[in-house]
Amino acid sequence: MELLTKLQQQHPLNQTEMTNFIQLLIDDDTADEKKLDMLQRFSAREFTQSELTFISRSLINSMYVEQPRYEGSICVCGTGGDRSNSFNISTTVSFIVASAGVPVIKHGNKSVTSSSGSTDLLNAMNIKTQKVEETAAYIDAKGLAFLSATETYPIMKNIQPIRKMIATPTIFNITGPLINPFKLDYQVMGVYDATRLDKIAQTIADLGRKRAIVLHGANGMDEATLSGDNVIYEISEGIIKNYTLNAQDLGFDFASNEQLVGGSAEENLTITLDILSGKEQSAKRDVVILNAGIALYVSEQVETIQAGVDKARELIINGTALEQYKKMGGQLYDYSR
Repeated sequence: MELLTKLQQQHPLNQTEMTNFIQLLIDDDTADEKKLDMLQRFSAREFTQSELTFISRSLINSMYVEQPRYEGSICVCGTGGDRSNSFNISTTVSFIVASAGVPVIKHGNKSVTSSSGSTDLLNAMNIKTQKVEETAAYIDAKGLAFLSATETYPIMKNIQPIRKMIATPTIFNITGPLINPFKLDYQVMGVYDATRLDKIAQTIADLGRKRAIVLHGANGMDEATLSGDNVIYEISEGIIKNYTLNAQDLGFDFASNEQLVGGSAEENLTITLDILSGKEQSAKRDVVILNAGIALYVSEQVETIQAGVDKARELIINGTALEQYKKMGGQLYDYSR
């Protein structure tokens, strides 16, 4: 059965067919109209868990026959697509987690569905993304590296214009955080769609993560939030368990998701600096501490999420998190304002 026919009839794709699907989308000789049609057809139906593993492996293998590894590394990243227009929570979290001595390899992209993606913020910070072959040495020196998906996977440049023609999130919102070029030990991945958590958790297990958390934030965000029960899928050595996590049980005040709204890259830079410097005491600070606490727990720095939250808070209070930012050579502002 031809690939297009299988998509039309909503049949699941096997590994070979998925590889062919990816090759078609990145082929310079394929018309954008055909790419758009096929991606829309694929996105119009529910993908299977096996398909998610297949497409992730196909994308990884298209660039990396054998993925590099940095021992103990973690990525903290969300899928985007939640339309919340929140500030760059996971990027801010990365500085805190790295300041605890955890090697962070954050894989991000320019915004597709929000005002400012992670690489948009990095540009405002004047922090450069790293090439894959330079990443290990950079982490040795800095403890944290940011990788741009369009640089680590140049093929994504072929797909991005097609993605922007589709008003709703596509499979690539899901795969982006899964295809970090490094074979990570740890991962925290926020997901905008709670119905896909189990599939993503199994795919992360398939990709060989030692420990990971896949979460759906209360009231629809792709980060853990302060507005209710966050749905958690925890992966440890291939074993998956799920539960809910309410920030109020960890000592945080309730806050609506609307209190987490950001703005332009420059506005989000100010928010990040205010949090890391200790100036910010609002829900924005709390949500960063919550998510950093989860990441510190996943990366085996602490034994509980509560202990991770306490440690993340202390890393801000004692200035360690801000020092990590300064180590990266990031853009600063006048703290006397």
